Amino acid sequence: MEKNAKKLLDKYIAGKCSPEEMAVVEDWYLQLPFENEAPHHSRIESSKQEVWSQLSPRGKSVKMVTVKRFAVAASLILCLSVGLYFVMQHYATPLTAKTELKNILPGGNKAMLTLADGTVVNLDDAKNGQIASQNGIIIQKAKNGQLEYIIKEIPNAPVTGSNTISTPRGGQYQVSLPDGTKVWLNAATTLKYPYAFAKNERMVELNGEAYFEVSKDRTRPFRVKTHAQTVEVLGTHFNINAYRDEAFVKTTLLEGAVKVSNASGTINLLPGEQSKLNINTAKLTLNQQVDIDKEMAWKNNIFSFDDDDLQSIMRQISRWYDVDVVYQGKISTEKYIGEIPRSSNLAEVFEILELNHVHIDIKGKVLTVTRN
Repeated sequence: MEKNAKKLLDKYIAGKCSPEEMAVVEDWYLQLPFENEAPHHSRIESSKQEVWSQLSPRGKSVKMVTVKRFAVAASLILCLSVGLYFVMQHYATPLTAKTELKNILPGGNKAMLTLADGTVVNLDDAKNGQIASQNGIIIQKAKNGQLEYIIKEIPNAPVTGSNTISTPRGGQYQVSLPDGTKVWLNAATTLKYPYAFAKNERMVELNGEAYFEVSKDRTRPFRVKTHAQTVEVLGTHFNINAYRDEAFVKTTLLEGAVKVSNASGTINLLPGEQSKLNINTAKLTLNQQVDIDKEMAWKNNIFSFDDDDLQSIMRQISRWYDVDVVYQGKISTEKYIGEIPRSSNLAEVFEILELNHVHIDIKGKVLTVTRN
């Protein structure tokens, strides 16, 4: 194992470190304070010895640390330490590109509401208070920006007609449906629902990703229909990721019970379980050891990656920052683990990815990804 600090850092920059050497360098990064300049190698040498002595007693898994190169870097996003200096000097995006990336801000509360009569309401611009009234049902924008449906009177005759709420890329929104069900919509998501549910069921249609807290009603099952499956519940909390550009439709249960069905079969989920529908084969499978925190990270304003490849990460970035992504050359198959706040601007995100030799060029809102 290389124990000379300068040579060790040079090997890290060149991507030639052994797993043990990576662990030492990255663990050292995490312990660095705020500074404006890179430290002298003598300081690195002395601090390195301390890190080395700490590795074994803490029982750190070198294999995990190797996989966690992205996690180590991501944890620094809010307090970028001088450890970044060494890698960033070697794999730096040009200054002009960094300036453009800084100008691309994260998403926020943005959505369009299409009423049953075709009227389109931009919820970003709508003032708080009543937006529309339909057969005794009041639609209003609350002070917290949430869309609410309030039943003032029960219609005598059956009510037909649907509303659609759509978030753009770079948008998210929360809506409280006529039955009291709360829905959080992720970016690039569309939810279609009747503005008055039927007497025997509550059916909504989803394209994209949403988290549901369904109001309990044993006489009217709540069903979520996507392009590939249907989820049925009576009252529960669950998340559905059903983007059309993803290879799987994932339904994750937090509370209660749900039944997930498609042409190939049915799976009943218990809390902490997830169904995965393979879009290519239409096969449903059960995952009983799902990472709930990862699946719900978007709702908690975090990007969470756990063995995700670069293309998967870039799809999430594309939706949240409203950018298009193209690739140049061979696409990396390296897996990433870590978390990044979704409140970060795009420059901060790519400072992290550069640590893993991912290079970005930007023109307007088109990102070109290359592998150094």
